[in-house]
Amino acid sequence: MLVTMAEPRSTQQPDSVFTRPARGSRSKPALSRDRIVAGTIALLDREGASALTMRKVAAELGVHATSLYWHVERREDLVDLAVDGILAEAAAALPGADTPWDTAVKTTARRFYAALTAHAWAAELAGVRPLIGPNAVALSRRIIAALGDSGVPEEAQAVAIRAIANQMLGAAMTTVAMRAGAAAAENGGADEALSAAVSTADALAVENAFFDEIMDLLLIGIRSARAG
Repeated sequence: MLVTMAEPRSTQQPDSVFTRPARGSRSKPALSRDRIVAGTIALLDREGASALTMRKVAAELGVHATSLYWHVERREDLVDLAVDGILAEAAAALPGADTPWDTAVKTTARRFYAALTAHAWAAELAGVRPLIGPNAVALSRRIIAALGDSGVPEEAQAVAIRAIANQMLGAAMTTVAMRAGAAAAENGGADEALSAAVSTADALAVENAFFDEIMDLLLIGIRSARAG
């Protein structure tokens, strides 16, 4: 999760659709990256992650599979493009440079989380691939820049980066899973998580994501590191 956040000094360049030179179109109608992203997201939203294949995306776009292979080499490329695609809106509305550092961290993290939870498949796929697309990088860099303005020592910043990254992805995965569980319960399934709860706090933790409240706790810890 968030390679650019967790390893800002890394010189490794993974093999990704984002690190390879883009290839021009050789088909008519023109098959662009934007069309591939839109078609992949549409397929994922309709059929889920298990349905994602190169052939199905090609069919979604109304082209032959060989035309799609001209632009992307494998299924993982489609995953990377789709995940970064759903982060576009969040990356386009980053807090300004004059925003207080803690507000910038919380706002950016909240938008990242909201983007992942807006699609049932996004958090799952984001958790298995390095997020190095332009939108993910923009969001990550905004959080890193805000933490740099916090006055916290570099080691504490590194810990904060990891904690925030884990919170964004972990909370998103939990939220999506609980939505699925609630939907199953409404359809007659057993809500095992709630039945296993042994206290009011346990039940509340199952029923609510508490994303903002958890971010507030993290920010308290970061401020404490600065004070220390």
